[in-house]
Amino acid sequence: MRKIALFALLAGIILAAAAYITEMNDLPGAVELRTPGFIGYIFIISAIAWFSVHVLYEWGKEADPYHH
Repeated sequence: MRKIALFALLAGIILAAAAYITEMNDLPGAVELRTPGFIGYIFIISAIAWFSVHVLYEWGKEADPYHH
């Protein structure tokens, strides 16, 4: 799952950056890249959420009060 989240994060960064660069520089295809750019933001948010939940899970396992 870690590899999938990392791939989603990298793909999201690429998609969002491509949409941002084309929009800011008025390049052709800016309108068509809005949807992939939005999908890129969703990928970024999802990957960061997974990494955050994974870190919290690992911290919770280390501090489990019932298993000394």
